[in-house]
Parts: sequence; structure tokens; C-alpha cells
Amino acid sequence: MIIRVPATSANIGPGYDSMGLAFNLYNDFYFSLADKTDEATKKSLMYKSVDYFFKSYKFKVPELNIRVKGDIPMSRGLGSSASCIVASLVFANEYSGLNLNKKALLKMATEIEGHPDNVAPALLGGHVTSLVRDKEVFYYKSLLSEKLKFILLVPDFKLETKEARKVVKKEVALEDAVLNIAAASLITQALRTGDFALLKGVAEDRLHEPYRKKLIKDYNLIKEEVTRSNGVLFISGAGPSLMAITEEANEGVESSLRSIETQAHWKILNLKIDNRGTYIKE
Repeated sequence: MIIRVPATSANIGPGYDSMGLAFNLYNDFYFSLADKTDEATKKSLMYKSVDYFFKSYKFKVPELNIRVKGDIPMSRGLGSSASCIVASLVFANEYSGLNLNKKALLKMATEIEGHPDNVAPALLGGHVTSLVRDKEVFYYKSLLSEKLKFILLVPDFKLETKEARKVVKKEVALEDAVLNIAAASLITQALRTGDFALLKGVAEDRLHEPYRKKLIKDYNLIKEEVTRSNGVLFISGAGPSLMAITEEANEGVESSLRSIETQAHWKILNLKIDNRGTYIKE
């Protein structure tokens, strides 16, 4: 069985641990039965996720061979771990014959991942806002305007999520929390309607980006270029990848970033939103 999962970018600035986008960059996961699961596979996040699913329903875990082929880079803030979890749960659901709905799969994926910001858009596609309350996952999927352009900057260095989480403050000022709540709500509307002026006006985060940007080489340089070219910049997930958003007709942001690509160690990807989410290819 082959499961295809899109890359994701979480947070979108102020939507910390609650918002994410799915993009047309994919990993394909190949699941096949084996005589015996090898030790390397047993240590993988894919197998652990399959194991979690089957043991949750007191089923015997099948012996498996699992391979991954695709383009989502690891430890770059583009949802590589979420893709492993979601693919494995979709496989387990299909193989078991339980036919759980996506809400049930999302709940299980969130239990494994710890938060739904990446697993939700990976599973559902599009722009998803999600919240865990009393162990239940509440979410809403939005389809985005085609008036906006998304440019991902992927560096040749990694940043482990646990390191990026360490620098985030545990307590915040009330005014910063209020700003983030309002900004996240307005960004959702700006993405849905394609209102770039609104997006540009409210594109600020005070919970994680001020601390994480210090861990990302060239951040200030890239921020300056994107802003000068009439774009907005967000850290993708925990980083170190960055996401620039601008108007579809604006070629200036890409031109500015191409010069950085040749000078530094960044790969520039012009991506589209994936609205389909995870699906079974074969």
C-alpha cells in the first residue's frame, strides 16, 4: 500500500501550535507485509505509530516492511514527523478494516505528535485551525484564495524541534497574548479572502518567533529582503525553514530571494496549497 502525505507549515506566525498549511510537496510511504519486522523499522516513527493504532484496539500488530520516498526534508519545520504519523495511521486504518473517520484519525495523530498544528493539515489538506480541549480535537478547514503566492525557503542546516521549543517562554504578557489571538484570527480571514493588505498589517507574532529567529542563520537578511519586496515572512513550524507570502502577481520577492539562494545555503521553492491531504495511492 502506498500512502501520499503533503508537507506542512505550522503556526503561520501568531497561530502557535494551532494553525497549519499543506503544500504540494510530498512523501510517499510504502507499506508491505513481511515475514519479520527488522529492528531498524521497529525503531521508526512509522512503525511506532502503526503499533499505537493496533494496540489501541487490541489488535495484533502485523510484521511490516516500510519505505519512504519523497521530498519533505527532515528537521526543517515542514512536517516530516507529522507525515510519518499520518501515513502510518491511514495505513493501519485501511489494513485493519476499522474505517475510522478522519476526526478519529486526527485525534490519534495528535496523541502521538502532542499537538495538531502539523498533523491536521497533513491529514486534511488546506489551511486548518485546530484546538485540543478535554482530549478532543476541534478543527476547521479553510480553502484559501488563489490571490496569494507561497514561497518556502529551505536551508541546508537542521533545527531540532525540541531545541526550538526550549527557547520559547512559558509565560507571556497579557497584551502579547491578546495581539496573537487577534492576529491569528485576522490572518485566517486574509488567507481565505486573499486580502494581502490585511495579511501584511497583522503579520506579527510575539510568542515564539522573536526567540526562534535567533537560531536561524540569515533570518534578518531574508526578513529585510522579503519586507522590501512587499511580502511577509513567517518561520515555518519550529524552523529553520521560512515561508514568505505575497500577492500572486508580485515577482519581486522571488527575485530578491534568488540572490540570497546563490549567496547562502537556502533552497527556494514556489509551492501551491494542497487541498486534498493524505490519500492512498495504491
